[in-house]
Amino acid sequence: GEGRRVPRPAKGSAPAKPRRVEEALDVTQGKLAMGLRTDIKVTDAEYPALMLFNAVFGGTTTSKLFLNVREKLSLCYYASSQVEKLKGLMLVSSGVEFDKVGQAEAEILSQLYKCQTGDFSDDELEWARRSVVSTLMTTLDAQSRLEDYWLGQSAAGLTEAPDELAERVEHTTREQVTAAARKLTLDTVYFLKGKE
Repeated sequence: GEGRRVPRPAKGSAPAKPRRVEEALDVTQGKLAMGLRTDIKVTDAEYPALMLFNAVFGGTTTSKLFLNVREKLSLCYYASSQVEKLKGLMLVSSGVEFDKVGQAEAEILSQLYKCQTGDFSDDELEWARRSVVSTLMTTLDAQSRLEDYWLGQSAAGLTEAPDELAERVEHTTREQVTAAARKLTLDTVYFLKGKE
């Protein structure tokens, strides 16, 4: 297909209605990607809460996207979220059957809403916390990951070490996690479908 240029919105202003981009290629599996503005960068005080929210929502195998959208409802082959820490963006990616894309999108947004309203268990929060902290602490032991970490930090003008960030994650509350989740706005929905 021909690549349509998607106009870039002015920085910091998420559209009232998310932009939708659809593409048809010769693929056997659909791809649904959602771009959300987090309004939180790595330099912000809320960043540890954003990391925890991401882990509760879609960043781990104990996350809502993994357990509900993928395992329980079988709407996706995979579904996960990741934070772009320097850009203030979150990307949700999932592989879906073509006819399940509407259901999958609705369910992903429903799981986001649960995070925004504090509808997650203490266990879910603690699993997320352990996961984020352990990832940060293993960064200290792996030379290449430590280099990546410091490159990211220095690009953001930060001097906080992984263990210091882990310490902040340890003290992040449920309220802070839901407050971070509530800052998210859906910016773009991209769907790759098969050719008829």
